[in-house]
Amino acid sequence: MMAESIDQDAVAPDTQTGGVEIERIQAAASSPAPVPPWHVRFGLSWSTGAVPVVLILLLGAVLGPGGLALLTPAVLAVLAPVLPVAVAALGILAGLEFTRPAAPNRWSLLRNASLESLLTGILVAAGIWLVMPASPDDAMPDVWLVAIVAGLCASMSATLPDADPDRLRPAVIRMRDFDAFLPALVGAVVLAFLHSQSPLASLWLTTQAMILALMISATAWLLLADGPPSTEQRVFSIAALLLVGGIADYLSLSALAGGLLAGLFWGYVGGVARESIERDVRYLRHPLVVLMLLVAGAKLEFSVWILVLALAYLVLRVAGKLLGGWLTGRVPGLPLPTNVGATLLPPGVFGIAFALDATSMMDSAAAILSAAVLGSIGCQLLAALSRPSEAHE
Repeated sequence: MMAESIDQDAVAPDTQTGGVEIERIQAAASSPAPVPPWHVRFGLSWSTGAVPVVLILLLGAVLGPGGLALLTPAVLAVLAPVLPVAVAALGILAGLEFTRPAAPNRWSLLRNASLESLLTGILVAAGIWLVMPASPDDAMPDVWLVAIVAGLCASMSATLPDADPDRLRPAVIRMRDFDAFLPALVGAVVLAFLHSQSPLASLWLTTQAMILALMISATAWLLLADGPPSTEQRVFSIAALLLVGGIADYLSLSALAGGLLAGLFWGYVGGVARESIERDVRYLRHPLVVLMLLVAGAKLEFSVWILVLALAYLVLRVAGKLLGGWLTGRVPGLPLPTNVGATLLPPGVFGIAFALDATSMMDSAAAILSAAVLGSIGCQLLAALSRPSEAHE
């Protein structure tokens, strides 16, 4: 474990040994990722630790009200309080991943990731805004708000952080996993706008929610910092996760942004608190993500209008990611492979998480959830067909 690794954005090597180490890190970060088997690329297998997004979404659709009806609306209503906890867990893991000591170039990668996610979000939001007036549903007054939610969902390609926290992944894979940061923060303001209908009030409400998340994080840190690993620590870690997600749900605010802020706090304070939180949240991440994707698949609705919306979502997202990858691949200062856009095509899980977050607060976002689910399946299939030798981990 490279506990003493140096962030290249801040410090340059001053010894021959340090220079060799930095060169080794650069070579590992810029090398193309190994090619996984076809069933992993198509999102149909969990054999390598990758999340089988397509498989779980399809399974949820089969088990949902439109299929075998094992996941009935009553069951989905019972599962609803768990979803913000799953979304918050994703945010926490993203924050911990960003603050990892052995991760070089984090700020440069975040800059590039934010650039491509911003471009994709604007392109998808503008396209959906043009398509939405053709909706046969007259009860969709906030067309621009729904379009922004669609853009935020499409802009994220981040997936679960690696199961091995000590493994340094290629830079393009790490950049992809940082592209949920900017959309999560913007999404927090957008969801807060639903309460206040005022930009300034939305910013103030978002600030209050972030302060509350920091208070929960600081309390958990104080409880975990002084004690050795124990069963009590696991209880405190899980309780902190439940509080971050539960309070966001109770106040109808963004659980993803709250979890992200909490993860950044725990990552930067480090020590026993970080180790305990990371260990326990990673322990719960797979069951929570499976539950989240099953519910998203079960809520899938089919109609001609939703298929049109999903097609527009898919085409615009692919265009945005390819264009964003082309731009970020030409930003100086980072050794990235040429086919960056293909790495950004897989939908990950953060976009669907934010779609569920938004659907719980605005009924008009239900169509966007269905479009995001269908678009995610399409993006995963296209990504599997696009030059996997450079595109996938």
